[in-house]
Amino acid sequence: MDPQSLAMLSSVFVKICGIRDLETARVAVGAGADAIGFVHHPRSPRHIEPAAIRAIVEGLGSQEAETVLVVRGLPIAQVLSVARQSGVGTVQFHGGEAPEDLRQAEEAGFAVIRALSLAEFSASPVLSGRLLLDAPEPGQGELAGVEEFTRRPTAPWILAGGLTVENVRAQIEALSPDGVDVSSGVESSRGVKDHARVVQFIAAARG
Repeated sequence: MDPQSLAMLSSVFVKICGIRDLETARVAVGAGADAIGFVHHPRSPRHIEPAAIRAIVEGLGSQEAETVLVVRGLPIAQVLSVARQSGVGTVQFHGGEAPEDLRQAEEAGFAVIRALSLAEFSASPVLSGRLLLDAPEPGQGELAGVEEFTRRPTAPWILAGGLTVENVRAQIEALSPDGVDVSSGVESSRGVKDHARVVQFIAAARG
């Protein structure tokens, strides 16, 4: 089992996604985030280019956290190019990519997270590797109800979708994920992180 999976099993793994500047990255990592995510998707208000991602990754210096490139619907050659330019260690696939694309990313030396909506996961065969399960409409900040989890992953998994400072602890207790992922739930406006809420979210997730 990889080090990230072991960390997820020993405590609640927390990922702050949609990072766009070094100050926010430092706040998140300093508050105890295990991972920070960078969205490379031009239609997203959280989109960030590879050079800017690398500047943040390098700017963190001795502050250690898993760095995750979040992509959707890109050809695998482009994904790998952006990931290398960005200096990240992990790629999170959000666009229903083929298993071969994920294997290519792993063979290129990147850790992989496969993000699926609950509907996609319920309809899929048994999957291995790290999973992120999102709301019925991924990226829309919708909170999934316990009754919607008709199937639970057997591998370490991360819960996303509609999480906030106010509800993350209840969702963890109800669903027992190995980790949680938040973006819009700690923002003051679309794409703009509220540093106080980032710190509060991490504290709430850890109980």
